[in-house]
Amino acid sequence: MLRFGGDRVYGYDASNDRLLVSDDEGRSWDEIDRPAPIIDLVVRPGDSRHVLATTEAGLYESRDGGGTWDRVGEHVGLLAWPSPELLHLVDGRGDVHASSDAGRSWRARGSIGGLPAALLGRSASELYAALHDGTVKQSVDGGRRWTIRSSP
Repeated sequence: MLRFGGDRVYGYDASNDRLLVSDDEGRSWDEIDRPAPIIDLVVRPGDSRHVLATTEAGLYESRDGGGTWDRVGEHVGLLAWPSPELLHLVDGRGDVHASSDAGRSWRARGSIGGLPAALLGRSASELYAALHDGTVKQSVDGGRRWTIRSSP
């Protein structure tokens, strides 16, 4: 998986359980500590050193570009952080949650209605979710209601 914020790029090599970072748009890479094997990782918009990672052990935060990690909660799933004000998570059941405090507290939003494969946020209100069956869904109200954009 690759995630970016500004010129900084984070890459997680799941095959070898390595978290890498590049400060030159991917020309060179350094390995950095990771809290546990990573399920998903997001970068806070406007702050390339503030990242969140979900792991089987919960949600972890780094405010120094992966130098140190603190556990901030138990939620596990796929993440989208499209605006500094709102973070989204879809868990393994397909339930959507939102946080306005970088994952310290969550409120239920809705459900994508299936097993999540990917989550993308275009804005605080516009989200896209891919399901394992190939269906792509869209929400324009921050994850409360979902409509099918395409299906296999």
